[in-house]
Amino acid sequence: MGKEEIRMVLLVVFLYCVALAPLIANGESEYGSTCSISNVAPLIDETSFFLSNTNICMGESVEFAVDVSDANGASDVSSVMVVLSADGTISEDDVSLQLERTGSVSATTATFGTVWTVAGETGLKNILLAAYDGAHLAAENNGVNAGTIELNPVVGFEVKNGTGGALTAISFPESVPGAQNLSANQNAIQVCNIGGIAIDVYVHGMDMSSGNETIPVSNMRVDELPMSTTPQLIAAGVEPGASSSHHVYMDYPAVIPSGTYQGSVVFEIATA
Repeated sequence: MGKEEIRMVLLVVFLYCVALAPLIANGESEYGSTCSISNVAPLIDETSFFLSNTNICMGESVEFAVDVSDANGASDVSSVMVVLSADGTISEDDVSLQLERTGSVSATTATFGTVWTVAGETGLKNILLAAYDGAHLAAENNGVNAGTIELNPVVGFEVKNGTGGALTAISFPESVPGAQNLSANQNAIQVCNIGGIAIDVYVHGMDMSSGNETIPVSNMRVDELPMSTTPQLIAAGVEPGASSSHHVYMDYPAVIPSGTYQGSVVFEIATA
C-alpha cells in the first residue's frame, strides 16, 4: 500500500472517531414533550342536595347544600347557584342564590352551601341548580330540578258538610232524653285544606244550653274523642288540597227538660 493510500485510510478512521465522540461523551439525548388536557364541564350531584325546610315564612331561614364535581379539579368550579323558579326554567325574574364552598369531598368534588332568609317572596318555587367552571362552562346537568319549596305559604281551610256544601251549623235530630250516639244531621264533616302548607286540625266547643238547663260539651264527640273547651287535635298533617273527614255524635242526658239547646263547635288549624 502506498503512502497516499495509508494517509486516506487514517483520515477516514480519524473522521469516524470524531463523529462518534459526542455520543460517547454525553451518553444521552433529551427531547421536549407536549400533551393537551381538555376543559371538562362540572357535574352537579343532585342526589346530594340538602334542603332544611320545604315551607318557609317571612323572616325564617332555610339552608341549601349540594356537591359539585369537576374532572379538572374541584377548584375549577367557580360558581354554584340555587335558582328559585315559578315555571321551572331559569330566567332573570327568578330568585338566584350564590352558594359558597363549604367543604371538600375529594380532589374532584366539593360541597357548596348557603343559608337564606326569606323576605317578601311568595308561592311554590321549583329549585333549580346551576354550576359553572373557571372558563364559564356550564355543568353537564345545568338547571336540574332538585324539588320544590313554598315561600310564605297561604294558610287556609274550609269546613263542609257531608255532601260537600258549606257548613252553617252542626245539628242533631230531635230525640228523647237518654238517647245515645246520635249522629249529626250533616253526616261526615270535612275539613278541607285550601292553603299551600300542611295543617293540623283541632276542635273544641261550648256547652249547649236552653234557659238554665245545660248539656255539657263533653256529651258531644268528634269521632271517638269527647269534646272539651280546650282545643284537641283530630287530624295531623293534612296536605294542601286534601281534607280530613270526621263524624260528630251526641249523647242526650237521661233526665233533661224538652227544648232547643244551643252551643258551639270551633275548628282551628295550625301549620303542621
